[in-house]
Amino acid sequence: MNEFLYENNSFITKFFEILAAVFGSVYLHRTKNKKLKLFIVFLWITVVVEVLGYYKTMLQNNYDYGWFVSWKNSVFCQNTWLYNIYSFLTIGFLGVFYTELISNTASKLFIRFIVIIYSIFAIIYYTDKDNFFGFGLPHDNILASVIISIFVILYFVELMNSDFILQYYKLPSFYISVALLLWHLCATPLFIYNSYFLPFNTEFVNFRSLLLLYINIFTYSCITFGFWYSLKKSTH
Repeated sequence: MNEFLYENNSFITKFFEILAAVFGSVYLHRTKNKKLKLFIVFLWITVVVEVLGYYKTMLQNNYDYGWFVSWKNSVFCQNTWLYNIYSFLTIGFLGVFYTELISNTASKLFIRFIVIIYSIFAIIYYTDKDNFFGFGLPHDNILASVIISIFVILYFVELMNSDFILQYYKLPSFYISVALLLWHLCATPLFIYNSYFLPFNTEFVNFRSLLLLYINIFTYSCITFGFWYSLKKSTH
C-alpha cells in the first residue's frame, strides 16, 4: 500500500487538490458567497502551480530538441521561481481572504500590516540577493506557517466572540481554517529537516513523502467536506 502511495504521490495529491477546487466552485456557484470566492480562486491557482511545476521532472529527460536543451540550460531549469511566486501569492491571497472574513478593525489592520511587511521583505530580499530563480526566502516555510497561523487564530478568536459560533459547523471558512492550521502545524516540522532530504537517505525521503501525502489528503479532504457539508446545510 505504501509503495503504491509513494509511486503515485504526485497524482494523488493533485486529485485531492482538484477535488477541493471543484467542490469550492460548485459551492460558490450555488450560494454566491463572495467572501469565499478569493479562496476558491486560490485553490485553482494551487492546482495550476502544481501542474506547471511538474516540468522539472520532465526536464530530467534527455531530448535532443533545441528548445528543450535551451530550456534545460536556462535559469528556468528549476521550478523554484514558480514556487517563490506561489508563496508570495499565498500570503497575499490568504491575507485578503481573512480580512474579508474578519470584521474587527484592529485584526484587519494587523493582517494588512503583516502582508505589507512580508511583501516588502520578499521584494527587497530577491532584489538584493538576486537569487529568485535559485532559492526561496530564508526559512520561508516557517515564516509562512507563522503568518498563516496568525490569520487563522484571529479568525477563530472573532468566531468565538460572535453569534456564528453556534453554527460554526455550517461555515466552510471554519473547515478551511482548521485544514490550514493543521497543515502548517504538521507539515512545517518536515521542512525543517530538508537538509536530510537526499537521494541516498531513502528511509527519510520515503517517510517524508508519505507523511506529507497523508497531510495533504487530510487537508484537501477537510476543505472538500467543508464545502459539501455547508452546501448541504444551506439547502435545508
